[in-house]
Amino acid sequence: MVIKYKDGREFQLIFDADMHSYKVDGEKVPSVTKVIDACFPKHLTDWAVAEGADFFKASLEPYRLAPTEESGTFMLPAKVVTHIYKGVQTAYKVIGRDAAQIGTIVHDWIELAIGYKLHGGKAPKVPNGDEVKNCIKAYKDWSRERKPTWLASEQKIYYHDPGGVNCYAGTVDALAEIDGKLCVIDFKTSKKIYKPYHLQVTAYAHAIAEQDQIDTPMGMILRLDKETGVFQEKLFDPKPHMQMFFHCLDLKAWNTARIKHEG
Repeated sequence: MVIKYKDGREFQLIFDADMHSYKVDGEKVPSVTKVIDACFPKHLTDWAVAEGADFFKASLEPYRLAPTEESGTFMLPAKVVTHIYKGVQTAYKVIGRDAAQIGTIVHDWIELAIGYKLHGGKAPKVPNGDEVKNCIKAYKDWSRERKPTWLASEQKIYYHDPGGVNCYAGTVDALAEIDGKLCVIDFKTSKKIYKPYHLQVTAYAHAIAEQDQIDTPMGMILRLDKETGVFQEKLFDPKPHMQMFFHCLDLKAWNTARIKHEG
């Protein structure tokens, strides 16, 4: 697809869905999510440790001899100890794979639902699965309450400053007008709203503002809870966060160059 800037610049953007990578005019450019993941892995580390701890606690419970909340004595066969050890090591992978599948299903359904609002046709059916249904319930509740006017879904963006120093690409979940304000919306099905999410939405909003030469849109993170079916909305001004994203972009570029040099 061609990304057109209001100042006349045009760029040929190619997205590889299998590799989740972007190329512009034949050159690979960093994606917003990979820039952020390279600079802020801590929330993923914390999550992985928590999943391992939950698995450990749940695995011990059947072998408790003294059933008290505060303390207890456990008798575990050696093969169970081995099972728990391996389970703690891999719990985050299993949970992460399942969570990613749920997130993909929910995102795909929302894309179809927004497309139905924009273009008509047939309304998408709600997929099976309690967690998926909870997320979609949360989305519908939010939509009824906030009444968004949808403008776009799964929109590709590319930022390229005039000097050619900074560039990045990405895919915006949705653009909408809410209460008279243009909003860049990112849907999440995670357990909470992590701080790096703000930088992701900020990068998208900045690219749209630069491309269309408009004021920076508002950023919105909409978390859809898999367990409760309740939504959590975070509306914010992206402008104060943009410098931090550029620092992340610089760090990503430095690290890429370092790896090439050492290789």
